Amino acid sequence: MVDPQRRDAIRDPVINRLQYVIFSHRWLAEEPTFQDMMSSDRERHLTTMSGYHKLGKFLDKTAEFGYHLAWSDTCCIDKSSSAELEEAIRSMFQWYRRARICIAYSADYSSLADFPREPWFTRGWTLQELLAPEVIKFYGRDWVPLGDVKMESDKDDPDILKSLSNVTAIPESQLLSFTPGVRDVYMKMKWASTRRTTKTEDAAYCLLGIFDLSIPVSYGEGRWAFHRLMEALILRCNEWQIFAW
Repeated sequence: MVDPQRRDAIRDPVINRLQYVIFSHRWLAEEPTFQDMMSSDRERHLTTMSGYHKLGKFLDKTAEFGYHLAWSDTCCIDKSSSAELEEAIRSMFQWYRRARICIAYSADYSSLADFPREPWFTRGWTLQELLAPEVIKFYGRDWVPLGDVKMESDKDDPDILKSLSNVTAIPESQLLSFTPGVRDVYMKMKWASTRRTTKTEDAAYCLLGIFDLSIPVSYGEGRWAFHRLMEALILRCNEWQIFAW
């Protein structure tokens, strides 16, 4: 059995030094999965998938920024393993926070004026993918950069920051420096209230990192997941507005 202190002494410095780029996007049809990437005939199979081209462009951008490691939720999680999936859901916020750059991609639009119509802003999981990264770069259709390419982060661009705040109703200060936790539950719930998830349970699971909470992940439980999220919030939060959003 590995001594936890020895394990952490090795793991923590590696995590702190590891530099990678992470992907934020809206899932479409034919996204490459972990199993697809591990398949012996992946080269023939993947090239027929529409999501493979998107993944390839993300990897191209990663290389352009000078990094060798990249992570995408479509193919870097073995979703056939319930244990791995649960660990990923619990860790997702921190993975996005620790990333050197988050590349956010819009498949439908290519200008700031289109932000209000961009489906990326309506999805549950992309809320933490917007709040967690310290550095984020936005790309539109055909991979056109939406911000100033000379700026390290598009959150440093006043025009983009204002547009993000207008579309999401999230204050600019929170977009620039967000701290997860159970303070201001009403405000955070309001941000999430207009967003949707494909799976009912993800309406709760996608908020775990934002509130810095941990509850068991059990797909198939339906709306009970949100009930358990609220229960966990009540145990740690004394704000009377918790149900007022």
